[in-house]
Amino acid sequence: MRFRVILAPDDIRRLSIESLPETLDSFINLLKNELHLDGTLIVQFEDRNYGNELCNLTSMSDLTEEMITLRVFQKHVPESSNDLETSIDELSDSTLDTASLPSTSSRDSTPKRSGYLPDPFVIPKFPTDIELRLQRGNEAYYRDGSLLDVPRSIRSDILDTLAEALFQIKTHPTNGECSIVAKALVDKFPCLKEAGSRDGWYAWKYSIHYKMGNFRQQLRIAGSVELSVHKRSASGDSKRPKKAWRSEVNFLPEHPPNKTMEMLEQDRSNLQSEMTKKNVDWKKVDALMDSTFSLRRKEIIKEEPLVKDLQARWSALFTERQIDAEFTRIVSKNLKQSFFHGLDELVPRFLRLYRHRETVKELPAFLASLDADNSNQQKRAVVLLALPHFLKEDPSHFFKICKPNEDTEAIKGMDVGILIVTEDAERPVPKEVVDVVLAVEESVVLRKLKDVPHAFALLMGLLYVLNIQYPKGLRYMFEVIQKVIMKIGENTCSSRVNGVRNKLMSTNM
Repeated sequence: MRFRVILAPDDIRRLSIESLPETLDSFINLLKNELHLDGTLIVQFEDRNYGNELCNLTSMSDLTEEMITLRVFQKHVPESSNDLETSIDELSDSTLDTASLPSTSSRDSTPKRSGYLPDPFVIPKFPTDIELRLQRGNEAYYRDGSLLDVPRSIRSDILDTLAEALFQIKTHPTNGECSIVAKALVDKFPCLKEAGSRDGWYAWKYSIHYKMGNFRQQLRIAGSVELSVHKRSASGDSKRPKKAWRSEVNFLPEHPPNKTMEMLEQDRSNLQSEMTKKNVDWKKVDALMDSTFSLRRKEIIKEEPLVKDLQARWSALFTERQIDAEFTRIVSKNLKQSFFHGLDELVPRFLRLYRHRETVKELPAFLASLDADNSNQQKRAVVLLALPHFLKEDPSHFFKICKPNEDTEAIKGMDVGILIVTEDAERPVPKEVVDVVLAVEESVVLRKLKDVPHAFALLMGLLYVLNIQYPKGLRYMFEVIQKVIMKIGENTCSSRVNGVRNKLMSTNM
């Protein structure tokens, strides 16, 4: 079932659910999990009996259509009461439903950016004297069209304020995002228009762009951990980038303001203890993982530990649930939702493109597997497994198929990859699968995965979570998955990937 979920006029999302929960409470918990909401939710639906007017959802029987529009309101409980300031250590040890993701106190959790610039951008309030000058300037503009002569000092103060507001959303805004801010500035204060500019904000855009660079440099000098680490290692051979090259929004966040290193390490120790229990309290694990996010990112990015060492210190990180959550912390996007929604939109176009690429000898065998099984799940697998061949890349060290009891030998030499264990090891897309395994640094990190498409989604999450570069021989395959399918950093495609996207979007294939 598919939903169009309206959270705000500028925040409308798509959501696909394989099967509806039986109770309304379970459905609301599912919405909180998938949409990353907290507080009390009021859910409304368009009722056809009343001309598609919105009515409160009171029963799951109201959701009878295949495609439904929902309006969701959040009511946050104020945190003024001391009763609401429950510490992580006091959380119950009982096992909670894994669909319920907790909301930790903003004082205890790592500060995170949204990464998404609102359009139109909300111009922050400037210092009082500047606001007064701009108001007088607007009055003159509306009276006779005259533009304000902005002294250099005032222009600098305006840019400083904009840079600080923009930095709270994104550390490295693109030229297009700087254009959004510049346009919003001139729309609110038309007296700041540039007389020689077609749009009136062209020079403002570049001033904002360069001011952001200066602002980051000032923070780097002041000791910002996030910005000071954006340097390559002296040897230049690090497999893990020191900069947010893949549109990470929270690449290396600062520690929570009220947490010391000792407190964070204690939280990590409590987390490990919880993971050793027979009945794990996943709500407590979620809260501890959220509070220790900055500590974990610092270890991964600055120290570059081996995966086996990370597994020993952060065992919870190598669960499907926490890969999803960590990816959302880093990118501010839902991993599986962005992956499968983007993939399902493009599956028919990919298949048509594969059928027209007759020069690639490997593609017919993948397409032939659809003759026996034409399900959506099989189509997803064919698109993903055939993608490197279509791009003329060699996936032999990334994707392997083996028979049961041969997996230990098969993952040797596999730095990053997917292993399918099956009795039918001769087919390019096995019909019956015994196991699907994710391997990193010749070690199994996840197994018993649902299917090949889910393995691809979780592997993308792991590469972000562990800050591992894409394998050089499969650079374009991963770029297509990230930028074309998942639409993360889609405005910075390489020419080759941009060509693939243009072919996919072409109606005359």
